Amino acid sequence: MPQTIGEALGSMAGRLSDQNYTQLLDFYRFWCGTGQTYLQVPPDQIFDAIWDNRAVGSPLDRDRGQLIHSTADLILRFANDAESDHTLALYNSGLQNRLCARSLQEFSSDNLLAAWYGRNAVGNFYVDANLIAHWANRGYMEEAAIRNHVLQSLISHQTLHDHQADALIILFKLAGATFEAYTDPSVFDRCFELLKNHSYNSPWPSNYSNYHDYLNPRTALVQVSVSRVTKCSRGS
Repeated sequence: MPQTIGEALGSMAGRLSDQNYTQLLDFYRFWCGTGQTYLQVPPDQIFDAIWDNRAVGSPLDRDRGQLIHSTADLILRFANDAESDHTLALYNSGLQNRLCARSLQEFSSDNLLAAWYGRNAVGNFYVDANLIAHWANRGYMEEAAIRNHVLQSLISHQTLHDHQADALIILFKLAGATFEAYTDPSVFDRCFELLKNHSYNSPWPSNYSNYHDYLNPRTALVQVSVSRVTKCSRGS
């Protein structure tokens, strides 16, 4: 059972879906409005509720090649509505910009640690990659970050690691046109070539069904990403 108002609001943030979206927004509006008088809701409560529960409710499963966060768009929608709502806005000035900046920070840190130690990405690296793609599309990410930092951070090592290839798949699938529009063509082409030629190292032996669960979805996503990037680059 939730022990604080923060835990209660956080648990509700983790239940976002198309079916209950309006009801949950109304729930937040009521309790935050009540909190102004009775509950002393902390100023960063909605930020924390979204951040701490951003990985909940999505079938993300790296080991089975499920890399796309199915409810990431709802998280951004909820943050946008919370930031503009007459009641919730009291707690949420600049909410999307702050969430985007935090995602970029965690994404960069988790990428560097995984590459340095030669292991799989830790934390919510894949969730943050999904959110970064959506924020780039919606214009909440600084142009300098799109142009100079995100893709470059994934190809700055001597070899392309599996988690970096996964991140490129996510970014190209969800926001390929946006990154293509802002990133230097040489960087974009380098990402494209590294991804196209990358060989994954499955954690499963080839005689296990999980081996194919790991590789086959990635192969399909690489094909979709490469096709989409090629189409964007041709201007069609």
